[in-house]
Amino acid sequence: MYKFLKTFSYLLVLVCVATSFATVDASQQVLSKLNHFIGQIESEKVDLQGGAVAILYKSQVIYKTTFGKQKGSIGPVTERTLFPLASVSKPVSAIAIALMVDQGRLSFDEKFTLPYLKNAVSLTHLLSHTTGYQLRGDIQIEQGMNRQKLFNVLNKMQPTSKPGNSYFYSNAIFSMVEEALNQKELSLEEAIDNLRVCLGVDEITVLNINAGQELAYPHSRKIVDGMDVITALPFPPYYPKTVPAAAGIFASLNGMIEIYKLCFGYRPDLISKSTLKRMLTKVRSNHEVFKWRIKWPVDEKKIESSYALGWRILKVKDRPEKDLIFHSSFINGIRAFIGFIPSDVVGIIILTNQDTRFPIDTGIALWGEFIN
Repeated sequence: MYKFLKTFSYLLVLVCVATSFATVDASQQVLSKLNHFIGQIESEKVDLQGGAVAILYKSQVIYKTTFGKQKGSIGPVTERTLFPLASVSKPVSAIAIALMVDQGRLSFDEKFTLPYLKNAVSLTHLLSHTTGYQLRGDIQIEQGMNRQKLFNVLNKMQPTSKPGNSYFYSNAIFSMVEEALNQKELSLEEAIDNLRVCLGVDEITVLNINAGQELAYPHSRKIVDGMDVITALPFPPYYPKTVPAAAGIFASLNGMIEIYKLCFGYRPDLISKSTLKRMLTKVRSNHEVFKWRIKWPVDEKKIESSYALGWRILKVKDRPEKDLIFHSSFINGIRAFIGFIPSDVVGIIILTNQDTRFPIDTGIALWGEFIN
């Protein structure tokens, strides 16, 4: 018996050592890929007005850079500079709500009878763009239509399906989570304040920008007489005021790093695995990403796209383990991207303050590093 136990113990040690070496080898492979990728970012960032990038492996930030100016040639971008997140506001709003769900203050499934909508809807329907309505709202928002008038347009519409049965991406309707919160005597501001306090970071906010706060202004980039001209644009007035939950949150790189850790399971002290799983589980398929002129790392026909609660999910049919959970944003003068590859526990955050394909192209290219 002693001889058997001695042999078994020896084999167990060998297995543990082999597993340890395999883990180290896998980590080295990941870090080698990331090192190459970081070199590409370093060479490309010099052409941008301003930005901030972080790459994480497991829970650790292995690369962080800030560069360029906040407005024109004024004010260096730092890791504390607030960037308008545009549509990356959606996963931030979603995790703020998920945090309140885990705290017992909200439910994803409770039905709300909201003004302007014909059917009762849940937070799941609102956060996944599955209310059954087809009003994107961007044209009206960019024309300066206020929230009340925008919802009056919605009030005249009929749903095309019952809640949960179809998907239609909408800044206008996503932002009705605020009306649902109000019915629970809560507000988006309270949800974001709760998120900020739980994470212990200052630079996440809705609308309330302090006078001394660093702020990245949007910029346009055009070719004029053969020259590359970058022009500072006015502070984005419409989306933050009209649909803040969908496209009006501001955060720094430091703030987004902490949000990332919360969303992808690195803060079990704050939120449960079951709540995160609910948030990151596919609700409905969609195809709009295939209109974005992306250079995909695999044949487009092999990619499946869906939407969860505030997050997009991409899958490759013959590599089902190589998901990308992400969100990107595109409004005038602002671009951003946040993404996570669960199989390799790698993620990226990109914030920029100009019209550029750098965030989406870089985020998808990182995914490609781990597919191929």
